Amino acid sequence: MIASPPFRISGDKIVLTLCGHDGQHGGQDKNVVALVDTRTGQALFKSAAPGNDAMQERSWDVSKLHGREVRIEVHDGDSGGAFAWLGVGRIDAGDALRVDFRNGMPQGWAAKAEPTRDRPEVVRGGIPFLRHPSEYTMIPASGARELPCGFAAERVFFLGGTVASGRPLEVAGFLDVVYRSGSRDSFPLMVGYTLDVAGKMLSKSKAMHLHASADPFQHYLVIALRPEVIEKIVLRRNPEQSAIPRITAVTFQTAAAGKDLEALPDAKLPADEEAWIRSHAITASAPDMEQIKAAIRRANRLEWTVAGLEDRAERFVSHSTP
Repeated sequence: MIASPPFRISGDKIVLTLCGHDGQHGGQDKNVVALVDTRTGQALFKSAAPGNDAMQERSWDVSKLHGREVRIEVHDGDSGGAFAWLGVGRIDAGDALRVDFRNGMPQGWAAKAEPTRDRPEVVRGGIPFLRHPSEYTMIPASGARELPCGFAAERVFFLGGTVASGRPLEVAGFLDVVYRSGSRDSFPLMVGYTLDVAGKMLSKSKAMHLHASADPFQHYLVIALRPEVIEKIVLRRNPEQSAIPRITAVTFQTAAAGKDLEALPDAKLPADEEAWIRSHAITASAPDMEQIKAAIRRANRLEWTVAGLEDRAERFVSHSTP
């Protein structure tokens, strides 16, 4: 985003020319030019990229805003690979502000280097999730991310469930549920169990506790919670592993309401998915982790590989002995 210096409206009209795209079909409200009230931060007018590579003229009627202190912001909020750019030619606000971008960045305009956070979107179909599309994972590269709660819930669902690279049984991170009573349950993000290597197709291993979501590249896992008030959810990476696991959204199944909760559309699940949730909900004591690890080893032939290596080593030693 780039922003003009503050100025006071003195004329009746602001005219601007712009080109570019706000997504392939437009309407995203990500690539826009906005007239912003400097005191409140409210956008008084907006013009989106027109969906055209050639400059198009737009105008705002500001006759009722005389004397208002404002600034102009140019937002490029679409990180897509196509139909995701915005160009500005000139802006004419009369004597208060008149610039031509053919001459480069105008004097006094400030560029905000960090990307602006995009609007959250609802992932619909099956279990609904609220996420920020540009956030690859909620888990930080170091430290932990804490989600304050203060309510009880029956279940919690985590969207993502992938890791860029990893071997079966590797633990790339942890999901911690901290209760107000002081008790704490920790759940591993383990490849073959609660993580799969990134891709559309989920492993068919019986150890896998992930279900397909409405996003073909993300899956969800479910944790059944204790009947207690949850103080917070903690998402953390395993510092001993190089890859950061992907968790992009969290949904609670709860009747509670509060400032940290936002209502989502009702989930109308097919019977087989509801049955899967009941049978694959993870708790502090189930499933048995030793059984999970054994199933992962069987699914990936890790036991056979180790035995085969030992057998080859014995034959090598035998044949090499004088």
